[in-house]
Amino acid sequence: MHLDPRTLRAIAIGLAILLLYGSRLTKGSVVQTAEGLAFRIKPLFAWSRAIALPAYILFFVYIMTIRKQPIPWWMALLFVAAIAVGVMQMPGTITLTPMAIRQHYWFQPSKTIQYTEVMAIQAMQGGRMTRILGDNRVKITHTSNHCAAIEFQHEIERRTGKRVIA
Repeated sequence: MHLDPRTLRAIAIGLAILLLYGSRLTKGSVVQTAEGLAFRIKPLFAWSRAIALPAYILFFVYIMTIRKQPIPWWMALLFVAAIAVGVMQMPGTITLTPMAIRQHYWFQPSKTIQYTEVMAIQAMQGGRMTRILGDNRVKITHTSNHCAAIEFQHEIERRTGKRVIA
């Protein structure tokens, strides 16, 4: 079976648009863990990353085989760096422990704000994104790629005693 490049491009664009808008429409759910309530990234967003990164790699290898010319080392390095930056910018899991808000990343240091140290709670993008500012200069951001935005805002208000600023 031979795929025409135009057909392949149309399929890729269609999938990208579907994943982009589909991840915004899904809500996701909060998970109760031993540490507390966990607001993870939405499953559709996680799956899109799990599909997109290997697809980028396969596309790069496909281009290498078609060209039948060696790829410069700097281009391969740039490609690996772009994938690393994409993985590092994945939103971290936010956990509401009994005493603090903790955001844990895969490849970055974790952030923690005690409930007593919360200075402000800001809602942005029509309530889809929430930023918590601590007096220790730490910012924890619940993005539109995290589960249950409204539940997160209500739970933060309840635990801190502060209102969300729109």
